[in-house]
Amino acid sequence: MQIPESLPSFHKKTLVVVADHVHAKFFLAHDREFLFVEDIRSDHHKKDGGDRTSFISSEGGHGAIMNEKEEIITEDHLFHAIAAYLHKQLQNNVFEECIISAGPEVHTLEQLLHPDVRACIKKIIPKLLVNLDEAHLIEHLV
Repeated sequence: MQIPESLPSFHKKTLVVVADHVHAKFFLAHDREFLFVEDIRSDHHKKDGGDRTSFISSEGGHGAIMNEKEEIITEDHLFHAIAAYLHKQLQNNVFEECIISAGPEVHTLEQLLHPDVRACIKKIIPKLLVNLDEAHLIEHLV
């Protein structure tokens, strides 16, 4: 996709990562080009029973709560995969700078990154942008 003239261009090859706790998208931006590169999903499979725990309250009501431990394991697994992917791409000279958006947990991901990758970070965005189309995503990056 071409970056609109109303927005600034990317002067260096910039790898953009947008992620949530189970899904990550990678884009490469350079000059006025913004290209989708890859899409990865966590391959951690949750145990039978899904991601909720059902219960019956003392008053007899039924309910369910999220199993936070399973979500944390999935997120951790994905963040390790993102960190490894970024390091490999940097070693292959795919990018010079990096922009990362991974919601409020983005700093957890940042701590997993190789020091060389961390040194390339241009911007960290603590928002979930993974579901935005490319045009709206670019607006959040500049």
